[in-house]
Amino acid sequence: MENETQEQAKNSVEHLKPWQYKKGQSGNPGGRPKGISLKEYARNKLASMTDEEREEFMEGLSKDTIWEMGEGRADTKTDITSNGLPILQVSEAIAIKNGLTSSPEQNSNRPASV
Repeated sequence: MENETQEQAKNSVEHLKPWQYKKGQSGNPGGRPKGISLKEYARNKLASMTDEEREEFMEGLSKDTIWEMGEGRADTKTDITSNGLPILQVSEAIAIKNGLTSSPEQNSNRPASV
C-alpha cells in the first residue's frame, strides 16, 4: 500500500516546480516562429551587399573572424581535462585487471599538473 502511494506521488504533477514540464509536455508547443532564422537573414544581407559594402563591413573585423567566416572554426582536438595525455576507452574488466582508476593522475607516471 505504501509503495502504491509513493508511485502515485511520483506520477503526480503536483511535485513539479513551476518551471518543470509534465512528462510528454513540449517546452515549445508553438514550434519555431515562422519566418527566416537570424543566420539566414545575415546570409541574405551579406549576399545582397556590393563588393564595396562588403569591404567596408569587413574593415572592422579581425583577420581571425574573417577567416572563420570563410572557412569555419578550426577543429580543437585538445582536451584540457587530461593535461595533454591521450584519453583512452578501457573496458571495466581490463581496468580492474590492471588496477586502473577513473582518475588520469593516478594512472600516469607524469605529474598531474603541467
